[in-house]
Amino acid sequence: MEAYMKKFVILVVAALVAVGSASAASLVVNSTVTQYLNLALTNSSILVTFAGDGTAGTANQTTSLTIKANKVAWTVSFTSTNAGVLTSPTTLMSIPYYLQATGAGVTGATMTNALSSPVKLATPKSISVATLGKTPVNGVSYTLAVTVDAQAGTDTLWQAATDYTDTVTIAISAP
Repeated sequence: MEAYMKKFVILVVAALVAVGSASAASLVVNSTVTQYLNLALTNSSILVTFAGDGTAGTANQTTSLTIKANKVAWTVSFTSTNAGVLTSPTTLMSIPYYLQATGAGVTGATMTNALSSPVKLATPKSISVATLGKTPVNGVSYTLAVTVDAQAGTDTLWQAATDYTDTVTIAISAP
């Protein structure tokens, strides 16, 4: 029995040493995601040509605007340098034009598009998202189109010149 007790004591001591040497640790992994707001334009210059006879102007192309955002709320603002008119420093004349942005936007988001129909940029306009505005990785696309109406029958014809211009600044921001 003495041999049995010795074995028992050795096993108990071995078990206590094994239990006493066990340990555990925790690793906490934290992360941050940087705010990402991005705009990209294809065809960043649109040429509108006029026959000179008062008929509507013809734009040579549309532009694609791609918006990428990882915020749930954001705003894309459109601001015209000349309040929505093509201006010529040579002739001192102005030709009003309209800008339209069409696209599906972010699926499931609460969105407002002040450019869903053609508008004159006399004041800044915007596309905004109030909630759920995170875009897919490839972004969401809008087609930007410029139109110019025909002149009224009583209007004086626009003077011939090649320097009628306006610049629209497009910017994205998030609260």
